Amino acid sequence: MQRRSFMALAGSCLVCGCAGAVHRLPEVNYGDIATAQAEVGMTPPPQRRPVSDDEVARTLRNAIQLVRAPAAHLCHEMDVGVCDWRFQLSRSREMNAGATGYGQIVLNRGIVEFAANDEEVCMVVAHEIGHHAANHVARGVRNQMIGALIGVAIVGIAGAVAGSAPTSDTTQMAAQLGGQIGHLSFSKEQEREADYLAAAILYRAGIDLDKARGLLLSMAAGSQQMATAFLDTHPAGPERVAAWDRAVAEIRAARGRLPPRA
Repeated sequence: MQRRSFMALAGSCLVCGCAGAVHRLPEVNYGDIATAQAEVGMTPPPQRRPVSDDEVARTLRNAIQLVRAPAAHLCHEMDVGVCDWRFQLSRSREMNAGATGYGQIVLNRGIVEFAANDEEVCMVVAHEIGHHAANHVARGVRNQMIGALIGVAIVGIAGAVAGSAPTSDTTQMAAQLGGQIGHLSFSKEQEREADYLAAAILYRAGIDLDKARGLLLSMAAGSQQMATAFLDTHPAGPERVAAWDRAVAEIRAARGRLPPRA
């Protein structure tokens, strides 16, 4: 059983060769991460502030308006994803947002409650747009399905070699494990790309990238996670900050041009 699960795990990792980020992203080295870890360690965790419903709605509307036009231009320039977005305000007080379905973007009230400035809110909106622009939602579903199929196939081969058919429970476990790894194999890279595209959108919109960066620092300080683990869906805070800094430096040097395709 353990042998089969391990082989399903190894097999599903083959999905990593299919597709990840659309663009070549700048490398982040250990020195970059160590520098970010030190900065995160000195950053206070995010503080919730009281905001009215009107302020939440107004802040999110303004952020959407600021980034929509440059984001649409970037999305059509990429020509790989969804460029028609529908925004929904959630009353959730979690500092989070999500890109789902076909162009759907959910923005939590908690974003405005925790954000220190409008630039940070714009970064969140641009990040979720980046997921749709790069077609990450559809790619994630596909990678999960491929991972599940590979997991089942590997278990079947292992059973044939061993001279016994795998049980339905083993097959189901292999599909779940393969699907999970098929999804996770790409989610961290796609999160990095969504941050990169967010930085490009903000640059083109004339929004202060250094002020937007503050959200990544406070989120990293709040999570208290200093290193990325294999089963994480997002890069750990310091790694994400370091990747953002590399992305911003590259975008500024290129004057907002997108990097080459992967």
